[in-house]
Amino acid sequence: MKDIHTMTKRLNLSTRCGRAVAVLALTAAPAWATAAMPPERIVDMGLAELRIALDKGRITSAELVGAYLERIATVDQPAGGLHAVLAVNGKAMEQARAWDARRTQQGAGQPGAPLAGIPFLAKDNFDAVGLPNTGGSLALAHSMPASNAFVIQKLLDQGAILLGKTNLSELAASYGWYGYSAVGGQTLNPFNALRTADGSSSGSAAAVAAKLAPFALGTDTTGSIRSPASVTGTVGMRSTMGLVSRSGVIPMSLTADAVGAITRSVEDQAIVLDAIQGEDENDASTKGTTRPQSPLARGLSGSRLAGKVIAVVDNFDGANPEVDIIKRNAVAAMQKAGARVINIRLPKAFETLQPSVLGPIGVAEFKPQFESYLAGLPAGQPKDLREFISRLDTLTDKGTRTINPGRYKGLIENLETRATDSPEYIQLLSVVIPSLKRELTGLMEAGRYDALFYPTIGCTAPVVPGKTDPEFVCKSYAYAAAKIASTTGFPEVTVNGGEAAGNIPVGVSFLAKAGNDAKVLELAAAFERLHRARAAHKTD
Repeated sequence: MKDIHTMTKRLNLSTRCGRAVAVLALTAAPAWATAAMPPERIVDMGLAELRIALDKGRITSAELVGAYLERIATVDQPAGGLHAVLAVNGKAMEQARAWDARRTQQGAGQPGAPLAGIPFLAKDNFDAVGLPNTGGSLALAHSMPASNAFVIQKLLDQGAILLGKTNLSELAASYGWYGYSAVGGQTLNPFNALRTADGSSSGSAAAVAAKLAPFALGTDTTGSIRSPASVTGTVGMRSTMGLVSRSGVIPMSLTADAVGAITRSVEDQAIVLDAIQGEDENDASTKGTTRPQSPLARGLSGSRLAGKVIAVVDNFDGANPEVDIIKRNAVAAMQKAGARVINIRLPKAFETLQPSVLGPIGVAEFKPQFESYLAGLPAGQPKDLREFISRLDTLTDKGTRTINPGRYKGLIENLETRATDSPEYIQLLSVVIPSLKRELTGLMEAGRYDALFYPTIGCTAPVVPGKTDPEFVCKSYAYAAAKIASTTGFPEVTVNGGEAAGNIPVGVSFLAKAGNDAKVLELAAAFERLHRARAAHKTD
């Protein structure tokens, strides 16, 4: 077994860079003891199963952390690896052993908090003490936060162990280079090395799919949790706006920014959401939010599709024929399971939410909100966007090397953004978005729909920049449906619906009215069981 303590990871920088830029050491604790349970069995376990195994003393937290560290070393770090994990927490093993020691003192058999002793990864735009929060940008390569993001602290307080940080599209904006950052290089899709894991929470999704962690935190502004989950066969959720805090996370656009998790199952998604949701005095969106009356993870095993009314959205068909077939098969399976299915077309306004609503709001908000984050960084870090770009220029030759050129161009354009006091911006926030929320709520209530249903994205996973894949087909904009939840703040969960050519997973989504997070999780859990049963039947 390799000792991660001695290993380093060279950044997998794109060949466009023309030169290597940096070497990032991934330092961990000394070699771990051999687990009584095989590591491959450990990394297969879901969160509920891990809880039982830890509480009954069948495994230790150190064995659990060790199994994942070994897998990161062998699957992610090599030159041909996934490059999903950008940095490893060098104190993870020490923290796991400390947790084991406390459990020994308490005595075996005592139930622990749901995530106590369990490791997780976080996208590298979350503040975490002891690790740089780079956002994937070389300009923040040495930015060391003084405190933890709200959700990181909540998990640590419950005994979870931060395993490390994951790669992302630089500053959480892909500009066509999904899962590429100057710091972390290109994250690959675990199912096909010609494809990306989409963006921007690419590393989190790829890591969970490849069993580098049982779950990972991500952010979602216009689809950045749901899209990567869709193309990696994982579960990603954007919860009701305000359910989960965003404080301590590098912002993109706080009108739409959301924090959530990527997991391997709907049950695991509910367990993590139960753990991270909560009111935060530093995030006004969390004030007054209606919260679940009982744990979201409770009752999922008994959820059913029978008797549910599902509105199947047809606006976004036609981008990829395989995705359309997977949608039709999923709808037929739900009907067979007893769901009442009604095909609908949403009003035209819901087809163009990115150019008409989210895009203009994002342009207006990025500079002031990003600069507010920069202003709070320790001495020696850039304090405004102009200084940030100036630092980038010294590191990336004015954006022609290393950094995604589209991302760089966007930053330059943001320098001149002064639109948060414009009549157009104010109207979008005060008139347009509330009107869209009312319209969608009214439509769902009039039809008595339990949820809307559609493919999470219209095409399969994007091709890695610089590579070609003749199996990739995308005839129109693939991400339009994802903008509905981003604009309205309604909850949406994506779960695997099938596989397309090239072994690429395709996710399908359930979206419900604001506050109905439990409902979308129940529907997704029922669909997940149905899909797994169908898949098992095909292999028999």
